[in-house]
This record gives sequence, structure tokens and C-alpha cells, in this order.
Amino acid sequence: MKSVVLCLVLLAGAAFDVRAEPDPGGIFTRKCSSCHTYGKGDLVGPDLKGVTDRHSRQWLTTWISSSENAIASGDPAAVALFRKYKQQRMPEQKFSPSELAALLDYLAAGGPEADARRRNRRADSATPAEIDLGRSLFVGRRPLASGGASCSSCHRVRDTAGTGGSLGPDLTSAYARFQDRGLASLLARGCFPRVVNVPGRPSLTDQESFALRAFLQTEASRHVQAQTSSVRQ
Repeated sequence: MKSVVLCLVLLAGAAFDVRAEPDPGGIFTRKCSSCHTYGKGDLVGPDLKGVTDRHSRQWLTTWISSSENAIASGDPAAVALFRKYKQQRMPEQKFSPSELAALLDYLAAGGPEADARRRNRRADSATPAEIDLGRSLFVGRRPLASGGASCSSCHRVRDTAGTGGSLGPDLTSAYARFQDRGLASLLARGCFPRVVNVPGRPSLTDQESFALRAFLQTEASRHVQAQTSSVRQ
């Protein structure tokens, strides 16, 4: 029992050391959504849908890093925004270069609207690359954005026999049981030790949730096919 507890503690502690990729959806929600919408019109500041078409990435990087400096420089676009939105300066944002690049990529790729489309996608529509991403996330070849331990720390599926944990149930048939909506809900709740307790940060990004569902859907289908083949023989 002591060894199990020690394993869990080590897994949870190790999760804090993982340098995960930035979560642009989370950045948008925490840092942008109080003043901006995406595709729903102006709020305190401009609607950000199409912003990467209206301005260059270099200009956006300068503006987001310090709108005050951009305005003071006399940049025509910066001055025009300042005047249009009641001379309210956008607060300076302390983003790392990787976070800022990820945010701009996110806005260019459809932002929250793309997230919504992804959440509503059926797992059986996934591409081979998305299924492979789910497998990599499940077994820990790719770290979760939250920094938590991989699913295989506690679970296994038929495809990963011998490499998964046994603290949680086998998930080979999880998709067959819960389907997209139920499985998405379960994944959103998180579990120990996968989740690192960071207020305001989801345990999985939308991309990670979809990829894991796609992987589990593939494994459930393979399992059914294998059982059917065995019965026929």
C-alpha cells in the first residue's frame, strides 16, 4: 500500500516538472475574453475574429506587448484604435514568446469558434494524425498541456497491454459504453494523478479531449471486430 501511495505522489510531483505547450484557448479565456469577443461583435475592445487578416503578426505582437508604446510611436493603426475605443489603452500583457505565438496561431485558425466545432465533432471523424495524437497522449509520449500524468499511469487499453497502469479500469471499451458526449464529460472532470490543481485551467484542452476520444473510439472498434472475428472462427 505504501508503495502505491509513493507512486502516486511521485507521479503527481513529476507532473509539475513537465514543460507543456501553451494552451491558447485558455490564454484567450483568461486574458482576452473580458474585453474581446470572437465573432460576436465589439465589447470593450474590437472583435478579434479576422484580426490576423487585418494586421500583420509583427504589428499584433507589438500591440499586445505594449499598446501604450505602439500609440506613443505614432503608428496610424494603433492611434486609430485608441481613438475609436474611447482612448482606453489595452493593458500590457506579460506573454512569453511561445504563448504569444500560440495565441496568434489560435486566432488565425478560428479561435473559440474552431474549439466549438471540435467539441461537437464525433470521434469517428478523426484523422489518423488525431488518433495518433490521442495514443501519444494516452501513453505519455506527448505531455498534457496541464502538466498532469498520462492516462496510462492508471489505465490501459488493449493496444497498450503491458504498458498501462492497473490502478484504474481498463478503458478498451470506454467509448462503446459512454460515446462522445459521455466520454467528453468524464475526461473534463479529470482524475488523480493526471490533474494538476491549477485554478482556472482545464485538465485537458479541447484538442487533447478530442484526440483521446478518437483513440479510445478506435480501440473500442478494434475490440469489437476482434471479438466478432473470434466468434466466427
